[in-house]
Amino acid sequence: MWFSQLFPLINQDIFLAAAIILILGFIFGRLAILIKLPRITGYIISGIIFGPSLFNILSSNTLTQLEFIPQLALGVIALIIGAGLNFGLIKKLGVRLLLITLFESLGAFGCVLLVLHLLKMPLEAALPLAAIAAATAPAATVAIIKEFRSHGPLTETVLAVVALDDAVAIILFGLVLTLDLKHLSTFSETALHSLSASFLEILAALVIGVILGIIANLLTKITREITDTLIIILGIVMLAIAVASISHTSALLTNMFLGLTFINISSKNHEFVNNLDRLTPIIYCFFFVMAGAHLNLRIFSEVGLSMLIWGIGFILARLTGKIVGAYIGGTFSKAPETIRRYLGLALIPEAGVAIGLSLLINKSSSYFEFRYIILNITLIAVAFNEIVGPLCTKYALFKAKEASVED
Repeated sequence: MWFSQLFPLINQDIFLAAAIILILGFIFGRLAILIKLPRITGYIISGIIFGPSLFNILSSNTLTQLEFIPQLALGVIALIIGAGLNFGLIKKLGVRLLLITLFESLGAFGCVLLVLHLLKMPLEAALPLAAIAAATAPAATVAIIKEFRSHGPLTETVLAVVALDDAVAIILFGLVLTLDLKHLSTFSETALHSLSASFLEILAALVIGVILGIIANLLTKITREITDTLIIILGIVMLAIAVASISHTSALLTNMFLGLTFINISSKNHEFVNNLDRLTPIIYCFFFVMAGAHLNLRIFSEVGLSMLIWGIGFILARLTGKIVGAYIGGTFSKAPETIRRYLGLALIPEAGVAIGLSLLINKSSSYFEFRYIILNITLIAVAFNEIVGPLCTKYALFKAKEASVED
């Protein structure tokens, strides 16, 4: 009886809802560990079960009120990824990093486009989806690496590739939007404007990130207290998210460039970024429970048979493109065998950037007529890849013998 009275209260009090999210995350995270699954898979499953898709204990309205938490989480995760790209690592990976990133991104793009074309999907829907397929979700990948304390050549390459992956996806998506499918041999002024807008967004994120990285470095020089440096870094991350929002720039890319700048200004800043590990377990719990709650599983019953076939085709083609593309890129760049064999599996997770790109197709877009197809297939893929993707990443890290703890 008291359970039925408690449920409405959860959606009336934001602190009660936040407490429920953490408690559910803890319980399902521990259950996942017991059956040899990553914690974040348990987090995501708890969100699906108690979110709007099933029991609706965490309502859509409640999730909207707590939306700042995933935004902050993505900001911190993006900073960590950017901080993993110190110039020493970039110099060390060099051409290898560039080749692998291009091959796995373009591999996913090409495979998805080919398969969806063979499945008779209209080109106006297949092209944007192929560009979206290039993106990888950094949050899940970083969470798995942190959970299993993974380190080594594969781990370094994964973090570096993920840092560039979304930039490639944004550029590809911008290129797709420039195409006039009725006149494929020409580019209109609108097309060129759309293309330049994609590069300008990345450039703006670079400028903002570098400036904020310099500011963060100056502020951390004032103190060496761990608590103070955490306050400074989190404050700068929030500032980066705010400035990116106001300037209509990618908060993900802005924080990546922020982390890249901060870590390369001084070697002492490595310690400050490592201190974020004290906060990341809480952030990941919030983020992935809410990510699971946002996944709408009702879409499987709402969409038609052809949509499901296209969705399955998209998932399998993207997986194939990532794995084969990473292997080819690794072969051309003479990467170690473990990187060639397992890197693609570690790049399967897909979430925020993919959904964000699909939402960019508005009424002013020539693809708007096919927006329903694009958005729903993206959501189907995200639902699958956010559950299966972490398992693939875990498998890859353990097969490469770079994950040091099982539990």
